[in-house]
Amino acid sequence: MPNRRLVVLFAFLSAGAQAQWLNFPTPGTPRTRDGKPNLTAPTPRALDGKPDLSGVWMHETTTVAEVKRLFGDRFDGEIAGSLPGMEIGTQHKYAFDILLDFKPGEQAMRPEAAELYRKRAAEYNPADVCADPAGIPAA
Repeated sequence: MPNRRLVVLFAFLSAGAQAQWLNFPTPGTPRTRDGKPNLTAPTPRALDGKPDLSGVWMHETTTVAEVKRLFGDRFDGEIAGSLPGMEIGTQHKYAFDILLDFKPGEQAMRPEAAELYRKRAAEYNPADVCADPAGIPAA
């Protein structure tokens, strides 16, 4: 009886192994002579001639060390106790501050927008992001 359970368990767990396509070449990807994707190839186009940007996209992540360097101790609480999938190291630096690359005096905003930005930044509490109805942050 224990052997039968092990066989059933093994069969159940190995069923997903074939779904891992490690060496599956994505169809339609332009390739170089050695078979690697050609990253300098022209952008694929849709039927209407516009760039076809469909597919899976992932932004560049910002490491915890980089977040600490850019923002100091502003996110120490979130670094210490974050939910799986929402760790500081999985988010982009522009999710925290979209104007990060601008110097304080050269922000690309109108004065009234800059004032509203400063006001909301002063009132911002990272713990309240999902506290709005249905977990939708206020825009």
